Amino acid sequence: MEQLVKRFEPLIVLFFIVAGSFFLFRMAYLPGRISLPVGAALLLAFRAYINTRYGLLIPYFLLALCWISVGLDWLGNIFGWYRNGLAGLAYDELTHTAIPLLIVPCVVWLLNEGLTRFNYRLPLALTTVFAVALLFTVSGFYEVLELWDDKYMHPTPGWRIHGAYDTPNDLQSDFIGSVLGGVLAYFWLRRTGTKR
Repeated sequence: MEQLVKRFEPLIVLFFIVAGSFFLFRMAYLPGRISLPVGAALLLAFRAYINTRYGLLIPYFLLALCWISVGLDWLGNIFGWYRNGLAGLAYDELTHTAIPLLIVPCVVWLLNEGLTRFNYRLPLALTTVFAVALLFTVSGFYEVLELWDDKYMHPTPGWRIHGAYDTPNDLQSDFIGSVLGGVLAYFWLRRTGTKR
């Protein structure tokens, strides 16, 4: 199986990039009965790929944190919190802080384990900085997807980008969440003995 995965690895990686982007593109419009199982399926498929190709088993706890981020988006859509806020707070800013915070630990773990597997020696703190930068880059890409959705998929712009400060506010919240998630991941991995 590993040889088969190696042979088709470029297609597999392309699949995850395209499927993940399409999922993020459509997630705001999907009901939970679709977004939650599809999110879980993509995460489990990615775990299977990483295990088959590199012999790494992403802890289910980390996958669950990533999956919860899909649930947060769904809850905001179903209860109208993106429009109306939650307890007087802007739900968009809450999710743009919480989602990176939930995802960064998985990215830090993957990057740290991958570097270790290939015999690279980086301090855990530096690995964490790279993971935070990587996730912030992905957050920027999500903002591009949001722009494309708003600009090209709707006859009236403003469905997803609400004003001139929406994207900078999102990126600011993404940055705060990424840094907080990185700090938590760093101390968690040090505590569990994954330090260098």
